[in-house]
Amino acid sequence: MKITVKALMELAVIVHKQCGIVLSKNKAYLIEDKLEPLIRGYGLSSFEELVAGAKNSPQMTDHIVDRITTNETSFFRDKKPYDLLREKLLPDWQAGRGRTPGSLNIWSCACSTGQEVYSIAITLMEYFKEKPFNHHIRIKATDISDSAIATASRGRYSEFEAGRGLDEARLKNYFTWEGGYWKIRDDLRSMAYFEKMNLLQPKIEYHQFDIIFCRNVAIYFSKTDRRSLFQNLSACLSDKGALIIGATESLFDISEQLKRVEYNGIAYYIPDHRPG
Repeated sequence: MKITVKALMELAVIVHKQCGIVLSKNKAYLIEDKLEPLIRGYGLSSFEELVAGAKNSPQMTDHIVDRITTNETSFFRDKKPYDLLREKLLPDWQAGRGRTPGSLNIWSCACSTGQEVYSIAITLMEYFKEKPFNHHIRIKATDISDSAIATASRGRYSEFEAGRGLDEARLKNYFTWEGGYWKIRDDLRSMAYFEKMNLLQPKIEYHQFDIIFCRNVAIYFSKTDRRSLFQNLSACLSDKGALIIGATESLFDISEQLKRVEYNGIAYYIPDHRPG
């Protein structure tokens, strides 16, 4: 089923208004693949009918956004951010506390179906050697997609999903096999809390987070929206906090509040406290 230019333009307006994602003409084939099952599910016959329905149905609009925003993900995707977390960010955070227990707040901005969240939790468990609960650790996990949040919150993954990024040792240590699914251990699941959120309209939690993961999200936004997003995220970082973005992303000419630094060739961003 092909999408017309007119339907694509109207869908682009709906999606951008709802979540900030920019749908370009050269991605028409991806939009067709993502939304055609939705058209069939609603018993419609064209993208024009889907657009007309979305204009009168918030539920249909939510379903469109769900389909557009749910992206490919896996456990320990790209690996390097978790190396950075284990080797640099957690030791720095712990050094700032000495032997005193502290509160560690982490935000997974676009958690999708939860693989990033539980990869963070496993990294924490391994770093603190199974005793992270000497500290008060909370992982905030947000996404624009209702279905993604629901899946992430359940913490249950098929054999195929679990096999993407998890070795046998981690599966046995941190998951249990229940009813044909691998289920994250309750103590790791309890580290996280899940919330639907549009990152362009967030509830700002000023200076609350020690570490923020916002990977491969802003690439779908306009430059204006990227500026707004990272201005908001910089306000949410603690004074000694760290922001991790995607390996192919950059904040050059996007944020004046954040400074790029590197550890072992891995880039991340910290608040820039330089005057002026």
